[in-house]
Amino acid sequence: MDRRTWITAGLLFCSGLSALIYQTVWFREFRLVFGASTFATAAVLAIFMGGLGAGSAILGKRADESAKPLAFYGTLEILIAISAAISPLLLWLIRKFYIALGGSVALGVGGATVVRLILAALVLGLPTFLMGGTLPAAARAVESDDDRGRRNLALLYGTNTLGAVTGTLLSTFYMLEHFGNRRTLWCGVAVNVIVGAIAIMIAKVEGNRSRLSGQAGLPVVHRNFVLISSAIVGFAFLLMEIVWYRMLTPILGGTTFTFGLILATALLGIGLGGAAYSFWSGSGSPTAGAFAVTCTLEGLALIFPFALGDRLAVMANLLRTLGRLGFGGDIIGWSLLALIVVFPAAFIAGVQFPILIALLGRGRKDVGRDVGLAYAWNTGGAIAGSLGGGFGLLPLLSAPGCWRLIAMLLTALGVVTAVYAFRRVALTAVIAICAIAAMTARGPTAAWRHTGIGAGRAPALENANAIRSWITAARRQLLWEVDGRESSIAVLDADDRVFMMNGKADGSARGDAGTQVMAGMIGAIIHRDPRSALVIGLGTGSTAGWLGAIPSMERVDVIELEPSVVRVARDNGAVNHGVLRNPKVHIRIADAREILLTTKERYDIIFSEPSNPYRAGIASLYTREYYEAAAARLKPGGMFLQWVQAYDVDTTTIRTIYATIGAVFPHIDTWRTTEADLVLVATRDAVDYDIDLFRRRLTQGPYAAAMHLAWRVESAEGF
Repeated sequence: MDRRTWITAGLLFCSGLSALIYQTVWFREFRLVFGASTFATAAVLAIFMGGLGAGSAILGKRADESAKPLAFYGTLEILIAISAAISPLLLWLIRKFYIALGGSVALGVGGATVVRLILAALVLGLPTFLMGGTLPAAARAVESDDDRGRRNLALLYGTNTLGAVTGTLLSTFYMLEHFGNRRTLWCGVAVNVIVGAIAIMIAKVEGNRSRLSGQAGLPVVHRNFVLISSAIVGFAFLLMEIVWYRMLTPILGGTTFTFGLILATALLGIGLGGAAYSFWSGSGSPTAGAFAVTCTLEGLALIFPFALGDRLAVMANLLRTLGRLGFGGDIIGWSLLALIVVFPAAFIAGVQFPILIALLGRGRKDVGRDVGLAYAWNTGGAIAGSLGGGFGLLPLLSAPGCWRLIAMLLTALGVVTAVYAFRRVALTAVIAICAIAAMTARGPTAAWRHTGIGAGRAPALENANAIRSWITAARRQLLWEVDGRESSIAVLDADDRVFMMNGKADGSARGDAGTQVMAGMIGAIIHRDPRSALVIGLGTGSTAGWLGAIPSMERVDVIELEPSVVRVARDNGAVNHGVLRNPKVHIRIADAREILLTTKERYDIIFSEPSNPYRAGIASLYTREYYEAAAARLKPGGMFLQWVQAYDVDTTTIRTIYATIGAVFPHIDTWRTTEADLVLVATRDAVDYDIDLFRRRLTQGPYAAAMHLAWRVESAEGF
């Protein structure tokens, strides 16, 4: 590989870095506009990946026609920078427009999805379309006809992906915290401008350096077979990313950092795999047999951690002790687990994609078109995998079921390819048999998924007997589990009926009654005339059910993101006043932030009970914008109540929550509902505590019963 190839690879590294910075920032910004539901995220992801695929297919052909493909690449980089630079303005405009339309409240789920697609395309369409053309243009600039295996392309692909790893880690672990969304985006813009300028300068200095384009060899495998295979592996890998997120959340903790680490590990494997192909493939051309072997090997690499099952959960629990070293110790533990589960399959996938491009042709001829087509089909499959996983396969088959399905799909593709091309049949068959044998393993059980390892709730296990007892107890206590559209949900029956979400306990029938029952009742008792309430988060249904039992309460609206939680409330009917049978209670499956921004309803009481703020996606429910939206939905004299977990949290976070709410509500009263739970009662005007009103109310049915059952007190003084 010559000097020009290495320089171009360095430029592609920077391209990947800026692209992942943009992606991270844009996805965070769109959550603030459309909410965090799967429907909203899927619309943004579809446009992002669709733009990449369309740009790759169309601009790939354009790169083949360019006399100076490196200058063409540089121009694309500068245009990306310009389009990214104006995206904050576009985001501000579409936010105003979307709220003015009324969001999903006015448009319905279908209408809101169409609007989201259109608005996301206005922001992301152009920059992602341009991004899709960068790899084909750079490949055209460095490829030559004597590189029959297209090793130079593989190096570009690998370094571009390694740049994406760097962008993911930088933005997740440093830039967003220190710079914020806007300045982080500007950093990506600066990188694009510099890369584009360097590429154009090199092209001018070198001039139109001709690389002979002789007749390329015909593909060994039919082009349509290669493109369909590219779509299948794209489908499998994106669906597997969803499964990894869902399955690793309970043992890694489910924070923004762990999500970023999983993505970075996947990209690291792909990048190193692509680079490895460029050095290992030799001067010859890859065969369909080589692709068949990579498919079955990827299937085996995917299913091996599945076969380890609860052994990995035990390992994760032991690695939690590294947290004593501080945040760095946590990262080491998370990284080890991610490397075991994610890296091997990602590495093989990185080898696999350059092979597919090499099977489409040889050398430089039509390399831009081939890269563009393979990438477009791969991206199309990835979009299908993402949508299919979130909306159908995961709820239907469960995350472990999808894990088996993906491994089977890749193994089958490898066997079919080997038989079709009659290459490497024996080796492929042996690997396939090993993969199928691993698929018969029991896989992860409740000990992995529902014991709170990532949240630090699993016990320290000192010997083999303790480990076996812990695993057996976890399996025995599981009443039911389901992988919903948004989250993994389970109900455990130990000494209490416990509601688990993504591996963390988020409520229980008796143990959390002090908060779940009384948090809403605090507002109802001290409010002069409570007629309407909004509860954000259904959980066990206790808050909404007890509010709905108050005689003066005319309506209780509940916003819940995950549909499967309704079953949790049904299971807890004995302690939640039969919330699902109460005609005054109305449950809406939607994103709370979006509803607060777009609804016209007004309430006397709004109670917000999201999970801990450190959990991924939850922090947006602790922001000033969220509190401003809630304040706008309160009637005169209304109260906003915020549940704050005073456990697993540091002083700075508590101080930040108080400061943020205080920036919107001048008056905050703090109530302690259990030993480790706080409820902040935030109001525009100071609360007038009327002891005589309290005494009268606390003699009435639901008030008195709630006080006795949840707090074991009966008097106004006890309250």
